[in-house]
Amino acid sequence: MNQVKFGAELISRLMDHLCSRLDGCEGVGLSVWPDGTLLRSIGAAVELDAEQLSAGAGPLVDASRDERQVSGEVGGTHVVAVPGSWGDSGPVVLTVYLSHAPQVEDLKAIEEIEPLVATAAAVVEFCSGEVLRADQMVRMVQHRRYIEQAKGLVMGARPCTPGEAFELLVRASQRANVKLRDVATALVLVVGGTLEDSAEEVVEPPPAAFEVARRVWDALRV
Repeated sequence: MNQVKFGAELISRLMDHLCSRLDGCEGVGLSVWPDGTLLRSIGAAVELDAEQLSAGAGPLVDASRDERQVSGEVGGTHVVAVPGSWGDSGPVVLTVYLSHAPQVEDLKAIEEIEPLVATAAAVVEFCSGEVLRADQMVRMVQHRRYIEQAKGLVMGARPCTPGEAFELLVRASQRANVKLRDVATALVLVVGGTLEDSAEEVVEPPPAAFEVARRVWDALRV
């Protein structure tokens, strides 16, 4: 089996697994941006992802544009749209449709599976030579590392689960309309003053991300 077929099969299995883990899961979808190419969709995602792409609006489109996690409703169904950063060209967005408003347990399960889905998508796109470049894959891994480091800082300052730490960062980024990856990177810089892999080229987060990071850290230390 070549890499493209393996990646596609892995995406399908991971999406099926995620849907089976979530009570009230009605569908899962995956798209690549900036073109909004649908890689795979099951259940309600088949119709609802296409509907948002056609209308150019909805949580899926918002998540792809702002590169931040977005929750909302489409056609009366609750949806969580999670972008996985690939670099400067655009993200891969995982959409999860639920029969209820997303809970911490739902976000935790999505958080655990989404990086694997995004990596499988990266394999498909990289091997097909259509979207992803090698430097973008490196950047994707870099962004995820900073998010994990930021979660660790939150958990160290306030005892909580990884899922709760991730939800705190997501909510902070949503309220300020700042990308999650930028808030996470800024938090690591605010607390540590530098990045562990500072030898690599790193795009400094915008001032708004540092403002959010400082507010988060000040609140955690109260």
